Amino acid sequence: MKNTFKSLWLLLFLIAHPVSADEFLPTTLLKLDPFFTHHILVAEKSTHQLHLFKNEDGLPKKVKTFEVATGKRAGNKFLQGDHRTPEGVYRLTEFLTHQDLLKRHGVEVGAIYGVGAFVMDYPNPIDTLAGKTGGGIWVHSTNDETRIDKGLDSRGCIVSTNKDLIELSQYIELQRSSVVVVQDLTYLKKDSWQKNRQEIEGVLEGWLTAWRNLDLQAYLSYYSPNPFYDPVRKNFEAFKAHKRAVFQQPTKPLIDAQHLSIIGSGSNTDDYLMVSFIQKYQSATLNDIGRKTLYLKRDSQFRWKIVAEMWSKHGIPEETEQDQLAQFTPSMRFFESRDPAQILQVDFRQRNQSNTSQLNE
Repeated sequence: MKNTFKSLWLLLFLIAHPVSADEFLPTTLLKLDPFFTHHILVAEKSTHQLHLFKNEDGLPKKVKTFEVATGKRAGNKFLQGDHRTPEGVYRLTEFLTHQDLLKRHGVEVGAIYGVGAFVMDYPNPIDTLAGKTGGGIWVHSTNDETRIDKGLDSRGCIVSTNKDLIELSQYIELQRSSVVVVQDLTYLKKDSWQKNRQEIEGVLEGWLTAWRNLDLQAYLSYYSPNPFYDPVRKNFEAFKAHKRAVFQQPTKPLIDAQHLSIIGSGSNTDDYLMVSFIQKYQSATLNDIGRKTLYLKRDSQFRWKIVAEMWSKHGIPEETEQDQLAQFTPSMRFFESRDPAQILQVDFRQRNQSNTSQLNE
């Protein structure tokens, strides 16, 4: 009922105040780039829809909307086995083919997942800080597509039709592409949206400047001592001691941040941001390139602070030329056929495909 009133209010507002669709932008997609977010998925649990957006000069542009099913129980996932779909920002880290699923789970259970499954990195660092448990959250298809019409019909995964998963797969790159899961997808007017983005960009620029100048006190001021997550050093005190030693070097490092993306969780109660960029680091002792991921949350004074920091080579090719890194062309990299029946080699229960997708360009 709440969502019905919300939609009705928005409709009446738009009728009374007609505006261009370009004047409103998704709250969660603050900055897209040609490398990490050339395309991005946003799952909206309240409407059981999965939206495909693309990067258009740093701005999100909706490409297409698909119908999906999510967890049998409403609300954000917290415990293993609670049959809820987690809300937040997640990378797609692995693809399981139909044959992989049959080998892993056996013919009877493996067939449930249809033509394939993309693995989400739940629990992410924010989930770990919150004490959430469980795993095995995927974006997958099904051998019974009538489940999609039920809306709430999974153990926590995002479930699409087989044809839709094959279509979506063309825009996915493992270890780079992300899916944002929200209860309600909200929009802001473009000027408000830009102010939010500029605020985050200012925080990141201040953090980078302090790092480049080896100003340890200023650098650490951008972090949250508690909560804080570091996969190697575990706590903030150990992280601070490590950085104090690194900042003792006699010459300032050269640090370049390229292909910056800023994605918000979209939660009303526990907002966070996932910031990704390609980090080039050069000092007297080290010359390296990799992916830096920062998770930020607001503190008690409403200031954005880094609560988790990750560095990885995953998703970064050996080539370091940025024009090579940025190239992306949609392709059938995960499936050999567009026909689900050919992949499954058995009959499956297929829903009526008419009027289930909306093409927006």
